Amino acid sequence: MTEQDPNFKDDSGLLAITLGLVVVVALSALPATIGWIQLAG
Repeated sequence: MTEQDPNFKDDSGLLAITLGLVVVVALSALPATIGWIQLAG
């Protein structure tokens, strides 16, 4: 992650998009991670 820019003003729209992307990535990566753990185990 990049460091927070003190001059950068975060608006709710960008924050919502960022959180949405994090959720989508997490939901996409979680099954793959579980699959790799099961294969490795």
